[in-house]
Amino acid sequence: MKRYLSIFTLSILSFSATGQDILTKLSGETITGDVKLLANSDGMPYAIVKNGKDKEKVELFSIKNISLPEIGLVKPIKVGEQYRFGLLEIEGYLSVYKYSTSNRMDDFGTTALQKFGGSTFVLPGIVGFRKLLSDYLSDCPEVSDKIDEKELKRNDIDQIVNDYNACIALKNSIEQNPISYNTNVSNISESKQTMLKDFEALLKYSEKVEDKDNVIDMFSNFSSKLNNGEKASDYLINAIKNAIKNDKKLMELMNKIIN
Repeated sequence: MKRYLSIFTLSILSFSATGQDILTKLSGETITGDVKLLANSDGMPYAIVKNGKDKEKVELFSIKNISLPEIGLVKPIKVGEQYRFGLLEIEGYLSVYKYSTSNRMDDFGTTALQKFGGSTFVLPGIVGFRKLLSDYLSDCPEVSDKIDEKELKRNDIDQIVNDYNACIALKNSIEQNPISYNTNVSNISESKQTMLKDFEALLKYSEKVEDKDNVIDMFSNFSSKLNNGEKASDYLINAIKNAIKNDKKLMELMNKIIN
């Protein structure tokens, strides 16, 4: 009997461990536990990770993604001037997210589209849908024309996105100039290398930057991407700029680096 109880207990523990939420920071560190998506009084989202008696608050600008087994993959996104947690529905050159417009960060009721490296486009309602979305996807006439002609409607959003991504992939293949969702090959000049080192030094000794360890991790991630010829996401760049906004010298140097 005890043997069967032990097997039963191990099974429960195994299921519990594999079913836990996983938060991954921009630094690469992962935290496992029960993740709650919350927001400060000013609407800025953050996460609380609880594991037994331990509890850790993680600011939005430190989060890369959150894996929630019962929901899916959640990532920080910027909608207009607001930051939100976005539930990833479709990933590609054009991705689909669901996010909350209320103070409840886990109320994923509004749909937004995001082209790689571009701003977030909130899916319009019935009024204005065809015109706005057709214009947004005008670089693929095969798709935008079908929207204009009502062959593809608002409730066909998954097909619209999949068709658009297929269109981009085909054009890319014909042009023999692949678009990577993660890279943008470039050569880092010596002057830019110097600016990156100067930024690291200024950041290290700045007294105007809060939560400096996380900012250092973010900039290290940003610097690594540039050195590897990769494109840093707008979200990462905006997160760094928001964190250093009180330090004029760092802001000026950051603007030079990204320009």
